[in-house]
Amino acid sequence: MGSPLLVSCDVVSALCKYNILHTWPLILYAMTNWSYFFEQAARVLVQVLVMGSGIVGRAIFKAYQQALTNASKSGVAQETIQNTVRRGIRPMTEQEAREILGVTEGSSWQEIMQKYNTLFERNASGSFYLQSKIQKAKEYLEAVNVAKGQGSTV
Repeated sequence: MGSPLLVSCDVVSALCKYNILHTWPLILYAMTNWSYFFEQAARVLVQVLVMGSGIVGRAIFKAYQQALTNASKSGVAQETIQNTVRRGIRPMTEQEAREILGVTEGSSWQEIMQKYNTLFERNASGSFYLQSKIQKAKEYLEAVNVAKGQGSTV
C-alpha cells in the first residue's frame, strides 16, 4: 500500500466547489495505490475486447449469411453444385481405364492384373486418390472383359 496523501485546503475547497467531494477518497486511493488503477484499466480493456470480438463475430456471421442468400438468389450456388455433380459422376471410359493401368486393347487379362497389382502396391503408402483410380480402372476393364467373354476374371 502507498503512503497516505496529504491534501491541502485548496484541493478540498476545489473539490467542494465542483461538487465532487464525495469522490475524493476514491481519487486519493487511486493516486496512492497504482496497482488499483492498473487492475481497473485491465478490467476495462478486457471488457472492451470481449465486446468488440462479439460484435465482429456477429458481423462476420451476418455477412456470410447474406453472401449465401445472394448466391442462392443469383443461381451461382445451383450452378456450382450442378458442375460439381457432373464432374464427379462422369463415368470412366475404357480408354481412360487402359491409360491409367498402362495396357493396350490387345492386353490379356493376366497382363491387366499384373499391371494392376504392380501399380496398386507401389501406391500402397501413397495417395488414396490414385489407388481409387487404379481400382476403378481395374473394375471397369474387368466388366468389359466379362461382357466380351474373354475368359475368367479370377
